[in-house]
Amino acid sequence: MNKLKEDLNLQEYSKEEKTDEQSTNGLINQFGCDSIEEEPKNKIPRLTGNDDEAAHIINLNFNTNYNRVEFTQLLSKQWLALAMNEFKDTASGVEFYGQPYQICLLPDLLENKHGCKELVREMVEKVKWSRKQMDLYEFYQSTDLSNMINCQFLAGFLHMLRRTVRPWLEKITNLKLDYVSASCSMYTCGDYLLVHDDLLKDRQIAFIYYLTPWFNHEEWSEEEGGCLEIFNSDERCFPQFPVSRRISPKNNQFAFFKVGSKSFHQVGEVTTFDYPRLTINGWFHGASNKDLIADALRPFTKLEFKPPLTSQSTLELLLNEVYLKPTTKRSIQKRIEDNSEICLYEFFRREVFEEALKQLLNDKKLKWSRQGPANAQNYEVLNLKTTSAIIDNLIKLFLSTEMFDLLRDYTDLDLAGPNAGKPGVCVEVQRWSHGDYTVLGDGAICDENTLDLIYYLNAAEGAAIITYLSPDGDGPHTSHKKSTNHSDIDSLEGEGFEDEDDDESILLTITPVDNALNIVYRCEGTTKFTKYVSRNTPLEHGPVYVIACSYKE
Repeated sequence: MNKLKEDLNLQEYSKEEKTDEQSTNGLINQFGCDSIEEEPKNKIPRLTGNDDEAAHIINLNFNTNYNRVEFTQLLSKQWLALAMNEFKDTASGVEFYGQPYQICLLPDLLENKHGCKELVREMVEKVKWSRKQMDLYEFYQSTDLSNMINCQFLAGFLHMLRRTVRPWLEKITNLKLDYVSASCSMYTCGDYLLVHDDLLKDRQIAFIYYLTPWFNHEEWSEEEGGCLEIFNSDERCFPQFPVSRRISPKNNQFAFFKVGSKSFHQVGEVTTFDYPRLTINGWFHGASNKDLIADALRPFTKLEFKPPLTSQSTLELLLNEVYLKPTTKRSIQKRIEDNSEICLYEFFRREVFEEALKQLLNDKKLKWSRQGPANAQNYEVLNLKTTSAIIDNLIKLFLSTEMFDLLRDYTDLDLAGPNAGKPGVCVEVQRWSHGDYTVLGDGAICDENTLDLIYYLNAAEGAAIITYLSPDGDGPHTSHKKSTNHSDIDSLEGEGFEDEDDDESILLTITPVDNALNIVYRCEGTTKFTKYVSRNTPLEHGPVYVIACSYKE
């Protein structure tokens, strides 16, 4: 292998430049290695140490200090002391946390730190990365390390995990560990992995090995993102806000934790353009988790429908008059019949929209509460009992028999009238800011045919984008969509994904537009999620507000 170059460069990487068909050569260009661009926009400072020291053959050896019998016994004692809150060995820097679940941090996993640079170089020059984008995640991932027969150091690292680290972990945890699965992950600016517990099949110990061998920057600050973020759980084993603990990337550090029904964690959004978050990650597998998985299948809250409210007519006072004309109603019905959806621009009178937005932004009497659990959703909802003036009028309209009548005219659904069954409506006023999201899960699956209404105020590009996906059996992600807690995804921080095209299951994507009412006929089994709001999303004018309604016949 050629000697490391003096600099590893990373071209500034925007969301628009990312593609799903990234080749190895393309990634080399992004890192500045053999780049066709003479001057990349951003450079990663040179790697630590003298490059000449990396020219000789480097063995990837587990730190011998950790293999000492007395140290192994000490760490095993701490691991098994479940009531122990925290422990730190001052000599080695090893840290142990017993709450909210067992986590251990090993600094200097490799005895020779130059191995880190060789691992990074192979990631840059030889690894073929696949872009992974869905409700829960957005990052790059490699195939399993067992398939990388042409990568000397990555294959050697896997060999070390199998032959040295696995039996060492068995002594520490008193668990029988049968085999290891591992892959490489790369998070660039804006990438993330939302809350999950890793509980699947026979996973016993999850691990993350950090590679940040940058000159004068081997440890990240929390402000740069990419932290392993740990969550507490409530009595029902639901993860709770806020984040309990953050572990920043640190070169040559090995983090591992026990997988269980409360092992909720996420990778915080990377906020720096200067460095990629590079890791080798995966699981040590052992006995079946069948019993734990059964306990962890916790149902999320379903929509609660209420009967329509009888009220005085306010349609003419609130709506754009064009949407009350018979010809317009017929056109809308034809469009929904053909496409199952329509967007009605300038739905409310302009003065009504502006007054409602002003109240949402400025009324201090409005009370908002954050929605959880963290592995299902993270956004704020308005307490409708605190509304007044124009917002109160809008909510009453969406709940009223008038709206049911209007929607019957728009869709020909039996939402009102003598032949209607048990019509119902669910209304929610949402507030969306940076870091907010919903993810796919049983709570996102529609149990019956519904009509969704989505209305935006203070719209901003990239915030509160809603994606509808096909019912089970119509697309490639059926197991993913049925997941309650996303434990059944083949890989999060670990082994490889299936090579699938996420777009095949996408039915519709709704982007925010001010004063636009989106009407979507949602058939039974259809799922939806609201995309994570990146911190790169400009929200100069404040949060995005969404009035979300669902109607059933």
